[in-house]
Amino acid sequence: MTNEKYTATEQLHSFSASVKHGLKLGEQYVQLIDQLVDTEDLEKLLTAAQRLANLELDDQFVKFPHQYRSQDYYMLFVSRVLELHSDQSLQLNLSRSSWSLTGQFESIASLTNFEFVLEQSDNGGAFFTETGSNERLFYLNLERRMIRFNNRALVNLFVVQLAESVDSTALEQAVNPLIALTHFLKQDFGFSVDFGILDAANTAQYYLQKGKLSVDIIDKLFVQTEGTDYMLLNMQERVGATLVVESDVKLNLFAQNSDSQQNNNWLFSVLDSREAVSFFDVLVRYPLIRKWYLENRQELEVKSDPLIFAG
Repeated sequence: MTNEKYTATEQLHSFSASVKHGLKLGEQYVQLIDQLVDTEDLEKLLTAAQRLANLELDDQFVKFPHQYRSQDYYMLFVSRVLELHSDQSLQLNLSRSSWSLTGQFESIASLTNFEFVLEQSDNGGAFFTETGSNERLFYLNLERRMIRFNNRALVNLFVVQLAESVDSTALEQAVNPLIALTHFLKQDFGFSVDFGILDAANTAQYYLQKGKLSVDIIDKLFVQTEGTDYMLLNMQERVGATLVVESDVKLNLFAQNSDSQQNNNWLFSVLDSREAVSFFDVLVRYPLIRKWYLENRQELEVKSDPLIFAG
């Protein structure tokens, strides 16, 4: 093995070029940070977040000890999108010790804390994750322009963990910024979106994970609603039932195809005149329905995008 020999001039030129490269990266980094923070151009905002999330800043000759983690640019992007629509509900917190960024929502700030966790596969993207429970509420991919909500995680965190101690108004206030964000991503950037159980449109269909369902589960709801103000009715043209929750809110559970009630795609839907009530809202607002759903969750679990959330 032979060692290559360089003159002092060659060595200094090589060193100088390497340092300049590192400093140029730093200059590019600062420019992108300024763009992310200051621009009101939506495409420039998205471009800055994309490039920062993928930028490898340190090199052998120039180190930048204080810099955000790659996943933190997702949080900054989300915060800026909300801010540009006059929504200040996402509160950011920077840990000086680890130089990491987390976010909170005021109505549940004492109970939860959120950060983005990078997807480790080649698909890229990151998961908006509650740090204490590790529940991944949604997946965001800036390059592919897509957002997908995780229904199981939404139920685990808000319906199982928080609903017993936090009122429904506070829970709905916590998810409202996420719903608004998803609308903004679709309208402003053309993102592909899946609201999951947060979708309040009357056309929203919440398909069960298992697909098929025994009508015994509906019979249990008949028993639980007996003697209450709820009215549970058999559907006329489908295999399924309609629960009249309030005068203007109806919860449907039915088979997509009425030919067979056992081996079919079963789903929930929620109908209200203002299209303002989602299946999530039903679960956090009405204890009887929440109890029935959780007791029979293995059969009633609403599925999420299987390409993103396995199982």
